[in-house]
Amino acid sequence: MVGNNILGRIRSVLDDLPNSEKKIGEYILMHPEETIKMTTAQLGEAAESNSTAVIRLCNRIGINGFTKLKVNLSAEIVSVDEAGYAEIKPEENTYTIKNKLLGNAFKSMEETLALMDEDDLERITELIYNASIVYVYGVGASRLVAENIVQKWSRIGKTMICPTDDHQLVALLTAAPKNALFFSVSSSGETKEIITLIKIAEKYHVKTIGLTQFGHNTLAQKVNYHLQTVKTQDASANSIVTNSLHAQIIAVDVLFYTYASKDFNNVSEKIKRSREELVHYKRKV
Repeated sequence: MVGNNILGRIRSVLDDLPNSEKKIGEYILMHPEETIKMTTAQLGEAAESNSTAVIRLCNRIGINGFTKLKVNLSAEIVSVDEAGYAEIKPEENTYTIKNKLLGNAFKSMEETLALMDEDDLERITELIYNASIVYVYGVGASRLVAENIVQKWSRIGKTMICPTDDHQLVALLTAAPKNALFFSVSSSGETKEIITLIKIAEKYHVKTIGLTQFGHNTLAQKVNYHLQTVKTQDASANSIVTNSLHAQIIAVDVLFYTYASKDFNNVSEKIKRSREELVHYKRKV
């Protein structure tokens, strides 16, 4: 995770970049070792672009200047694995499938952890801690992540709700109590229902958190605070859904344990009590 995942950040935004910046990004991905020895002018020329595009790309991926990018990149390329996400092919044997899926899962989680900013985690942790209630929502595969969030925090006494449908959530947001919070989940950051719900939350002064992929998508721009996962690429459509879920789940786990560590003894006691009661319950029913 050393280096803040420069290559992962570039891969995540590459398809959405203007052509001048895309050329720079493609060159860095193909020639990371050469990049750290260059000036902005040299990189611009080598990529058949310009030095201005180099600076714009640095800003685009959240890195303060080309010098900082090179420092981070030099730390990263020592152990970088340039292999993309592996696709499952027809008639693949089970052993190969297991290893490919394990590699894909590890890659998506490792790159996501490198993207996560500690200061953002601390701010979001405090926001959740002080919230009177947290409404959580996701659509499609992201709903699984939303339900996972509710399950985790509910076990330690935090009031969280994942409504059954968006109409119900609209009603809840319009009558939300003071210090309520809306935690939205959308891998693409462009889910129409989620974007509309964020606007409604804002209208009724409900603060918003978003979990989405890295880049300048609509959700990241609309919410008050956001956590971003790596944008998984270079795999089949079915694998992309799986890899995105791995990235989202590890991000949620990091956030949860950051939260839990602030009141570790109390949280541990609540989890222990919950487990014991579940055991007793199963014996009775």
